[in-house]
Amino acid sequence: MADKESVTAGIARYIRKNIQSGQWVVGEKISSENELCKKLGVSRVSVRNALQQFIALGILESVHGKGTFLISNDLSVFTAPETSEEKSAESIIHMKHILDFRSIVEPEISRRVAETASPELIAELERLLGIMQNSIGKNEAFVDADMNFHLEICRACENPVALSTMMNIFHHRAELGYSLNLASGYYGGLYYHGLILDAFKKHDGKKAKTLMLEHLRRGIDDLYADNEEYLSGSTETSAGSPEN
Repeated sequence: MADKESVTAGIARYIRKNIQSGQWVVGEKISSENELCKKLGVSRVSVRNALQQFIALGILESVHGKGTFLISNDLSVFTAPETSEEKSAESIIHMKHILDFRSIVEPEISRRVAETASPELIAELERLLGIMQNSIGKNEAFVDADMNFHLEICRACENPVALSTMMNIFHHRAELGYSLNLASGYYGGLYYHGLILDAFKKHDGKKAKTLMLEHLRRGIDDLYADNEEYLSGSTETSAGSPEN
């Protein structure tokens, strides 16, 4: 595993695999943090970060002094939509370039906007996140709310060049179809947007920047991990491909 985001993504996939296979049963305690560290050869911080994602989604529950328990095996939030859209190595790499560009620009925009976020902006971000939460399985509504969440942040930076650039970027993203926009399912938008919104509410620009960067880098990791079959003949590889 190459970096913290890739390590966490790999651990998250391991957790999902155990839930999907029935290795971990609802109501039972899962492997401890120490056991996961030893089995996967990763740090406790990375394990804790991965577990926290499932706790935030209501799949795991941490009980003080007792451990972490599986409380739901519903992983629909991670399921990418079934579509008839054609994929290609070229389209996947193009999406990777979009995410990479966004990771250069959006974290700093998020930092600036979060520090002075207005009540109106926070209310609108809450509304859009609510639409996303109610749109699992409704691909178009989910993706539209996802894009508008990011565009509202860009709009609030009051830089017309930045907004115009990001609108153009999202136009290209939309053209690539739902299968790439939702490569890792609905999880990324729900989990990270919730954390980013919380940072905005606290006017924590540094945290907002860190979370936005992690969100976009995680998107690249998941995009490559979930589309390996389309990239097997491509000469471009992911820098930081997560370990399974």
